[in-house]
Amino acid sequence: MTERLETGKRWFNNVYGEGKADGLIEMQTGLAQDLARFGIEFNFGDIYSRPGLTLAQRELLSLASLVTIGGLEPQLQGHTRGAINVGCTPTEILETVIHTVQYSGFPKALNAIRVVTDQLLALGLEVPPALGPDGRG
Repeated sequence: MTERLETGKRWFNNVYGEGKADGLIEMQTGLAQDLARFGIEFNFGDIYSRPGLTLAQRELLSLASLVTIGGLEPQLQGHTRGAINVGCTPTEILETVIHTVQYSGFPKALNAIRVVTDQLLALGLEVPPALGPDGRG
């Protein structure tokens, strides 16, 4: 195993849990395993391992990026779990999605917030109440 792959697996497992990097590769078949490995090497071995941002900040940025791209519900679910695993709160996660509406538009933000909310509930977490029109709850 290359040092880059080792580094990527370590960071991936820090976000998603021990053994998850190997699981991502093993769930693929044949050449598709190479693509999963490339993702771990590049995304986590090269990008996530850089100094300057915490894992929590990186996960919130990943969520915001996924919302603005749209149509990436499985990745939104995974990064919601990852964000919780690295210490983000449900409020931080949901506010990140809400913040993207000005860039992504309401359809993408509404679709994303449903996916994220469902994932938070599936994790047994409490979803914060609405703040309402006056912004105070």
